[in-house]
Amino acid sequence: MTGPVVARLWRPVLLVALVGVAVAVAVAVGVPSVEQLRDGLAGTGWAGPLLWAALYAGLSLTPVPVSLLAVLGGVLFGFGEGLPATLAGKFVGAAVGFALARRLGRDTVLRLVDRSGRGAERMAVVDDVVRRRGLLAVVGVRLAPVLPYSVLNLLWGLTAVRFRHYLLGTVLGVTPGTTALVAVGAFGTDPGSLPFLVSVAGLAVVVLTGIVLARRRPIRPRADPPANG
Repeated sequence: MTGPVVARLWRPVLLVALVGVAVAVAVAVGVPSVEQLRDGLAGTGWAGPLLWAALYAGLSLTPVPVSLLAVLGGVLFGFGEGLPATLAGKFVGAAVGFALARRLGRDTVLRLVDRSGRGAERMAVVDDVVRRRGLLAVVGVRLAPVLPYSVLNLLWGLTAVRFRHYLLGTVLGVTPGTTALVAVGAFGTDPGSLPFLVSVAGLAVVVLTGIVLARRRPIRPRADPPANG
């Protein structure tokens, strides 16, 4: 009994501990303003956004919430540089996750991401949908993600979707939400400004669209036609 309880609690406890340490350090040494951070990063030239894109791509292969990273990209680099750097990192991470899944194979990936034991059954349903809808299936799932970004990247690599359809669907599906998140971070220093209010409104539209799509009737595999006679 103790084992399952510990397994459920260790992550939130660790998160709280890390946040507490971060707050303590910030209080002790002081936190630079957003303007100071941006001025410092501006001195790095093109290297700063490039390193951010690489870091984002790497972290998108882990359970780190990419939504928070998108906001942070806007905070650190502003909208003009933060958006292309964040999108580049997101797309590269998606491509790497997809390729990694194809390399590792279905059994290995399902052991890593699925604990229900029904992964193969669920993937059969997804495969059927992908064969029928291809690009549209990727766009729909990206707009209404039901799993972490890193997990979805791996699972898409297990489907029959073509890489070009996967990448194009990812670009179309994640760009609206990522744009809104980066804008929220970039303009959040002035919450009453029009750009910030537009960013929040855009994010709300994306979230509501995702909720509507997620609440739609689940797509089921196409039934085989009845045999004659």
